[in-house]
Amino acid sequence: MTLSELAETLDVPPRQIRFLVAEGILPPANKTGRAADAYDNEHLSRARRYLGLHRLGMKPGSIKVLMAFDDAVPVLQEGGVELRVAQDVSPQSLDIDDVLEKVKTALEAYVGKETQE
Repeated sequence: MTLSELAETLDVPPRQIRFLVAEGILPPANKTGRAADAYDNEHLSRARRYLGLHRLGMKPGSIKVLMAFDDAVPVLQEGGVELRVAQDVSPQSLDIDDVLEKVKTALEAYVGKETQE
């Protein structure tokens, strides 16, 4: 579908689609010819997800972070907390102690405890 068709389907102006592409929330359009662009079901579903989260009151930056982990690899689910690793992160590049400390700090802040040093 064209930019206009996608915008019409989503009931948003075309500039909103351009914004989502520029922000990296939607992938660039597929090229079909010299100047023609095509949007597919991936664009449609990701845009619908973004717009739904935006309507719930989430800020664009928060939605972008949330959507960036769509393709992350789930590593652990425990006590309602999920640890996911982005696919482009090499396991060898992770500083596990640093990551664990940051997770601990974030969870303590979430439950309202002071970080104990």
